[in-house]
Amino acid sequence: MNKQKYFCFMIVLLPAFIETALALSCYQCDSTLDSNCQEMWDSSLSYNQQKYRTCNMWNAQFCIKVTGMWGGVVGTHRFCSSRDLGDQCQDIWFPDHDRMYRACIYTCTGDGCNSAVKWSTTPALIVCLFSAVIAVLRIL
Repeated sequence: MNKQKYFCFMIVLLPAFIETALALSCYQCDSTLDSNCQEMWDSSLSYNQQKYRTCNMWNAQFCIKVTGMWGGVVGTHRFCSSRDLGDQCQDIWFPDHDRMYRACIYTCTGDGCNSAVKWSTTPALIVCLFSAVIAVLRIL
């Protein structure tokens, strides 16, 4: 096999060796455009499964879920990101509203991890143990 044929052969085979697992897949939707893109999310529903797509941006490493207010409407956005936006919430007051709104950003790594809020078992376990201790102390 001459060098030119060998080179063409390698170029054709190269994509076969690239792992598709390197591409991140996240839920991607915008509640201002899609009423099914809600904060509470059931990933088993067929219309939500359609939102699970491979990220089509350079160096996507994170899935993001953002909740907040856009154009006077409370909503949710799910998307891919090449940057870690962290996990944070902020309470927002509007002068013409009589209530407070909470805007949050949740960043996660791993396919489809932005379907819901990340819950840590450690704080939940501490709260349960603390509640149990108080209940026992009241009985005694």
